Amino acid sequence: MRAEGVVGSTGTINPALTRALQRLANVKLFAAASLNWRNVGPREPGFETQIQNQVYLADIYLGAEGPVTEDIPVSLEWNLPTAGRGAPRLSQAYVEYNGVRRIKFQLGKFMVPFGRYNELYRPDQYLAVTRPLLYASPDSLDLVVRPNSPRPPVSYGYSDIGVRWSWYPVRVHPLVPSDVTLFLVNGISEQKNRLRTFPNPSNLGIPGPGTNGVVPDFGHDNNNLADNNNAKSLGGRIVFALGDLRLPWPVPERAADLTGTYLGLSGMGGNYDLEGYLNYEMWSVDWSFEYRGVSLSGEAMYNKNHFLTPRLDPASTAAAPMLLSTGSHTRQLEHLYGYFIQAAFPLMRKPPYGRRLTGLLVYNEMYRRGPLLDFLLNFNDGTTTFDSMTAVRPDAPFVNTRIRKYTMGFHWQFSEHFAAKGEYSYWEMRKSTVRSSTSLGLNDIYQNAVSLVMGF
Repeated sequence: MRAEGVVGSTGTINPALTRALQRLANVKLFAAASLNWRNVGPREPGFETQIQNQVYLADIYLGAEGPVTEDIPVSLEWNLPTAGRGAPRLSQAYVEYNGVRRIKFQLGKFMVPFGRYNELYRPDQYLAVTRPLLYASPDSLDLVVRPNSPRPPVSYGYSDIGVRWSWYPVRVHPLVPSDVTLFLVNGISEQKNRLRTFPNPSNLGIPGPGTNGVVPDFGHDNNNLADNNNAKSLGGRIVFALGDLRLPWPVPERAADLTGTYLGLSGMGGNYDLEGYLNYEMWSVDWSFEYRGVSLSGEAMYNKNHFLTPRLDPASTAAAPMLLSTGSHTRQLEHLYGYFIQAAFPLMRKPPYGRRLTGLLVYNEMYRRGPLLDFLLNFNDGTTTFDSMTAVRPDAPFVNTRIRKYTMGFHWQFSEHFAAKGEYSYWEMRKSTVRSSTSLGLNDIYQNAVSLVMGF
């Protein structure tokens, strides 16, 4: 008996099956991971300090991409965050249409094209062990946080559900962009996961804001597959580039002899809370100059966002803090801004072992301007005990705080798929917050770290 759907009357393989097998052969599997060791000091009590000889896996990504038809590829990617103990989380799942020359259209969950480092999220795509403060991640010690201290507007690897349109002009001219992108996505959500759930008999209502208020989920603790509110966030990115850097964005920080320059402008904003009462907006300008493997790059970013915070009773004291009402919040506004500058240069273009040894120096500054928040430890609102929370006094002044970070390190590319990184970072914290009776210290933080990276 002949399977006509597979083999034709002449004994040849069915052309449709041949095309399907060819598409399957074109599916590309990719993965990245890093094995890290670090020491953190000083060895004094308080938050992130006292971390000695910690070994951990981080930034594990597994994915596949391939064509459904000739002009319609599909991409799937999962992330295994360190804090999740290896549990997979969907990072990207989108379909792309390339049927129109120099136009790219994406639909689904994709990496949001904002700034320099959000799309350079895999450890094999950037040179240092830690990221700049503008994209620092709570999942690793890229960031040190104190009450009232600056924090990144959005940490690296922010993917979202929506639609993206990109245009790549053919003309090469300094005033003609190499990449113009617009996107519409669900947007950043609240840190405490309150969203409009799908109908279910167990859902009898949506809880209101908790006692400790509402702030943006800058660390992507929520990996929602549905929007948390009615509003959508609109954004865009435009890149001007010349030379070797006029490539499809993003351009990894590879250790190669590139020559060129680029300038990128990004922006996005919208509502982020369930009620559509709190807004955020982010703006960024990033740049890079490279000449035969020597590069100077950087980025400046500005963010403005609302947040809800509980109010302290005027009669409250440090020894006996009291909220004005457990259901009473006030909408506040804070400004977050900063920049970083990174220099990378070849230490050895042809080392005795491996492909290249690159050195790097990075300088960071991050600022916060906002109302002075009181830090409460083990506060009980009558029903719940919070390990820590912040509240604002009725007459709270606006304060300016700052974090500086200095980094020096190396990137040793062994082969196409393996590399080693080493780094010493120092966080200057003396002006990172306002000292109070509950402060656990304003000690500067330093870290030694080594990372082994695999990516293919």
